[in-house]
Parts: sequence; structure tokens; C-alpha cells
Amino acid sequence: MPLNTALPISSSYLLITITMIYAQHLAIGLPEPPTDLLYVGVLLFTVGIAGNFYHHYLLSKLRKGGNDEKGYKIPKGGLFELVTCPHYLFEITGFFGFAMISPTIYALAMASGTAVYLVGRSFATKRWYKSKFEDFPVRIKLWCPISCDELGY
Repeated sequence: MPLNTALPISSSYLLITITMIYAQHLAIGLPEPPTDLLYVGVLLFTVGIAGNFYHHYLLSKLRKGGNDEKGYKIPKGGLFELVTCPHYLFEITGFFGFAMISPTIYALAMASGTAVYLVGRSFATKRWYKSKFEDFPVRIKLWCPISCDELGY
């Protein structure tokens, strides 16, 4: 990843962390939520982080060991067989898990904002894959393996 991409992404995560800690500090003394979502949040956060790392690992293997190491390829394995950006799905899952661990409006806003941003990135990524690969599978969803059509909506 180029430095001019890695630096803004890393900086935004650092800023999110600092402001999340500050929001927790501001919440000291406020009443606790009526429902404790800590354990569900820890589970979702853990699944989100693990899935995100795994799919980034699969992406990192795309350019290693092939005859065309600099060429682009359609990712395979994991949930890449079902969705264009499974790493985004798991990142969203992790953020909502964190919002359950830290039940503040700020945490929910960060999770929601991250979800909107990453769904938008998924649209752009799928459009890019379709423009580069004529054989990009039509069955692959955007970021979530279940579409609204399959749910009856």
C-alpha cells in the first residue's frame, strides 16, 4: 500500500481511537444502558477483526508466486466467492461490535459512518472489477452475502 494511502487511513484510525476514549471519559457518571451488550459486542468485534485480517491475508497472497505478479486478479477464497469486499463486511461487523461494547452515541455514529463509507467503497470496487474483468461473476454480491431480494424486499 502506498504511503499516501496508508498515512490517511492510519491517521483516521488513530483519531477515532482518541475521540472514542474521550467520549468514554465524558460518559463517566451517566447511567448504564438497560441492556448489557458487552458479551455480544466482544463476540462481534472478535469475529469482525478475525474476518477482516483473514480476507486481507487472502488479498496479500494475490500477487505472490504467480507468473503475472503485477497484474490484477479476482480474489478467491473465504467470502470472496459470495461478496466483492468481505473485508469491508467484517470491518463493519467489528465497528458495530465495538459500538455495543462502548454504548455511546459517538460509538454508534462511528459505526454507522464507517458502514456508509465502506458500502460506498464496495460499490466503487465492484464497478472497477466489472470494468477490468469481463468474466467477473454476476452472482457476487456487493458487501453482504444476502440481498434484499432474497429476503423478500
